[in-house]
Amino acid sequence: MKKYDRVVLFHFHLFKNAGTAIDKILHENFEEKFVTREFKFWPYHQNIKEVISWIEEDEEAIAFSSHTARLFNPEFLERKGIKLIPILFVRHPIVRIHSAYHYERKQKDINRPGPVIARNTNFKGYVEIRWAIKHQEFTCRNFHVFRLADMFRNSEGNDYSKALKALEKLPFVGLVEDFEKSVKRLESIVREYYPSFKTKVVKANVQFDPNDSLDNRLKMVEKEVGPDFYKELLEANKKDILLWEKIKKFYDKIDVYNNIYIKKGGGGKE
Repeated sequence: MKKYDRVVLFHFHLFKNAGTAIDKILHENFEEKFVTREFKFWPYHQNIKEVISWIEEDEEAIAFSSHTARLFNPEFLERKGIKLIPILFVRHPIVRIHSAYHYERKQKDINRPGPVIARNTNFKGYVEIRWAIKHQEFTCRNFHVFRLADMFRNSEGNDYSKALKALEKLPFVGLVEDFEKSVKRLESIVREYYPSFKTKVVKANVQFDPNDSLDNRLKMVEKEVGPDFYKELLEANKKDILLWEKIKKFYDKIDVYNNIYIKKGGGGKE
């Protein structure tokens, strides 16, 4: 195993993707060495500059978490002797958007754009308004593809090709719909550096019955917005659905309980 001056975990807390549960796991393992911070999302280069500075300067911290830190290539830090283990989860995009709307609708005293829009319109209106606002459209249009593509933001190609490249490069990408298997796999990866690291299934900040099937959730969304707009929603998130399906197939094939799993690539090559 290569020697590093530090090995740190960084949770890229994608909104409504089981992030509260992951933060809880990290806090239970690392206590005061688990830290959080938020950043100005735009511009990209300033964001990652500040994120990297945070990691470098907070030398006592082991686990970091942020909703607004943008993904970057971990090799930037490895050159400086810091091993970074990125943690992020992907969820079926339609279910994620639906959960985000209903969560933000309940935030009565928060005046960020999302909660304000959600409190003043229905789900269909929420999506349409988000699509129409510059720098807001990605929240309801291929969100995961956009966030993973950040890792190669300066490379040639479209966001989907960059997201697939990131998926091959990242040591771990979890799946909300297979949370238990995902965190067991994460546990195995982290234990190479922190042998006492433990994960467990945590249900936190849940908007709907977690035992409800994906098919039922999608039918609920279609009923809420109508078949025509539902088709628009699917089309607008076509690349995200392809990405999600790729990761789901990966998790369908692995058995973490018998140590049959792939450590490289969140949903990539076997």
